[in-house]
Amino acid sequence: MNWKYKIDVANPNVFSDIEKNYGVTISEELRALILTANAATPSKYNFMLGATERVVGAILSFNEGELDTDTVYTALSSMEDKSLVPFAIDPFGNYICYSNKNNKVVFWDHETSEVSSTEKSLSEFLNSLY
Repeated sequence: MNWKYKIDVANPNVFSDIEKNYGVTISEELRALILTANAATPSKYNFMLGATERVVGAILSFNEGELDTDTVYTALSSMEDKSLVPFAIDPFGNYICYSNKNNKVVFWDHETSEVSSTEKSLSEFLNSLY
C-alpha cells in the first residue's frame, strides 16, 4: 500500500492523551497504522460493505490543530460509542472505525449513527482495499 500526503504525528504522547481525554482505547495495530499513514490517502481506497462499494477518503490526522485535514478529534466528538475509534473518513463525512468490541473494522454513518461491520480485522481490511 502506498500512502500519499502523509503528515508525521507531532505529539509522541498522542495515543495516551486521546485515550485519557476521550475514554477510548487505541490498539497497537491501529497505533502502527497511524504512525505509518497519519492524514494520508491510500493508493487503493475502495472496499465492499456487504453489496455496497465504499471509499476510504483519507486516514484521519491525529495531530491537534490541523486545519487542512479531517482529524480524529472532530470524529471522536461526533460519536457517542466509545468502543469505536475512528481512523479514516470517506468523501461524504462517514467514519471508518476500529471496534474494540470485536477488533473489527466498522463503517459509521454520520447521518444515522448506524454502524455496519466489514467483518474484517484492521489488517484484513487494509489488504482488501482495491
